[in-house]
Amino acid sequence: MKELLNDGLMFAGFGFTMLVIASFWIPKILGWKEKLLGLTPLMRELFWTYAAYVFASHVFFMILTLGFRDWLLSGTPAAAVMCGFILFWWTVRVYLQFFGFDLAEVKDTRLNRIAKHLLTLLFLYLMIFFAILLWWNLGGAR
Repeated sequence: MKELLNDGLMFAGFGFTMLVIASFWIPKILGWKEKLLGLTPLMRELFWTYAAYVFASHVFFMILTLGFRDWLLSGTPAAAVMCGFILFWWTVRVYLQFFGFDLAEVKDTRLNRIAKHLLTLLFLYLMIFFAILLWWNLGGAR
């Protein structure tokens, strides 16, 4: 089981890497520059601050899953807490994907539809995988 979870962490790390790289195109695809012009300077600054926090968190998750797999599989309380946090992060994101975001203003192109489905699959994978990893770290299946 541990070997399978290790492989799952490698796949998660690859997914995080793709997400981090894709993040550089999101502002252009969604037209952030134009859409943020209507906001006050403070609101623009807050928006970019939150975007930086999300980006930095994804980079951190990428480093953690690629460089600290043994620790994430250690069964320690700290590993369980980290897996629980990452599970919470992706559970909220999956909820928003299905029930929170109105994607009507995103151009309905084939590439955008493919990207949306791939991102949704990635988010679901991360949510489910980190639930399993949390269970593992809490003593499940050992």
